[in-house]
Amino acid sequence: MHEKGNILTLSAIGQDSPGLVSRITSTAFEMGGNIIDVEESCRRGLFSIFLVIDFSSSAHGMDVVSEALYAVGEETGLKVIVGIFDEEESSYVSKKETHIVTLLGKDRPGIIAGVSRFFHKNEVNIEHCTMIARGEFFSMEMGIDTGHMSALPELSHLEAVENMKGELKNLCRHLNQSVVIQSEDTYVRRKKLVVFDVESCLIQSSSLKNFLKKVESEVRSAVGISKWENGEPIHMQQLIENAQSLTGIPMSELEKFSDILHLNPGTIELIRILKSMGFKIALLSSGFSFLTKKVFEGAGVDYAFSNTLKCDPQGIITGELEDPIITSETKDEILQFIMNLEKISPDQVIAVGDGSTHSHFIKNVGLSIAVRPDAQKMDADGILTGDQILKVLYCFGIPKAELEKYMEEGFHP
Repeated sequence: MHEKGNILTLSAIGQDSPGLVSRITSTAFEMGGNIIDVEESCRRGLFSIFLVIDFSSSAHGMDVVSEALYAVGEETGLKVIVGIFDEEESSYVSKKETHIVTLLGKDRPGIIAGVSRFFHKNEVNIEHCTMIARGEFFSMEMGIDTGHMSALPELSHLEAVENMKGELKNLCRHLNQSVVIQSEDTYVRRKKLVVFDVESCLIQSSSLKNFLKKVESEVRSAVGISKWENGEPIHMQQLIENAQSLTGIPMSELEKFSDILHLNPGTIELIRILKSMGFKIALLSSGFSFLTKKVFEGAGVDYAFSNTLKCDPQGIITGELEDPIITSETKDEILQFIMNLEKISPDQVIAVGDGSTHSHFIKNVGLSIAVRPDAQKMDADGILTGDQILKVLYCFGIPKAELEKYMEEGFHP
């Protein structure tokens, strides 16, 4: 059993050299200590270590133990600080709520200062920062603890944390930065499936508008696809009516316009990288297959769901739809179907959409990312504001060395 006053903390920092960890831990052992927590790092020749050591079973007094630990600093040139680890500090650790915050965007002065001031104001402790990329493109990962945020009387702690996340997203909008916030537990858990909402994040909006104009001018109607352009939800009855409006038109008349559609920069590269890393890829679309066929065939994905128009043997559209019919409401069901097939849980899913009503399926997954969302408030862990969708890789918890390897192979954001 731990005895109060016999649990010490040791912090040490200085120039790195071989054998430092061995020297410190051996001294703790020789003095009868049991190490119950340790965190060590070495970066650019600077060594740091933090230990919690239980000396309850030691035959030495704490003054003697402290002298021995300080002596290690004198011998190695490290700056050593020894303190008593009390119950209050132990309680603090038990209340930790660690989140991982990923910032990315065009580099500019004041990003780190602005975000760190925000966290200080909200009583959020920054535990570590790592620069993932710098130069014209900036990306940084921060570990934060929200366990001791204070809240207004009318708010619960959970509500205060959610409000803080919303304010951070707004701050990053003003800094022209994308930001993703996820709990550390979810961050470190291995993801297996990435699902994309096609119209909202993979197809360039300008090319979709051109496609609609072309269809409207050369075919008898715009088939109601303008709702996708405006971010409105697509309902079952609308799809049925749109299909009926195309009755008698050769499918070839619609497919010839597919070359007008262009993917957002980096889409194919992103999917190829994720596939090479072992992810399953799913594409969901409430549009017609002639609209999304180019995307599905070029990407080599595992699952692709869209609405298919029935045709007669001569390729003439009959005005009916094949099952299943994909609407904004049924995308949740399709995602659940895929998860059942893959035998995975929602926290192993990464969903990418725009956070609007027609991509609400991204809510209840392990990591949700809204790409260029229009709404100020959306149920997503983070937002990407730029056109380069390849940058979502910086939010997936991929180790820096592995990410750099793929980027060096030619997939530059």
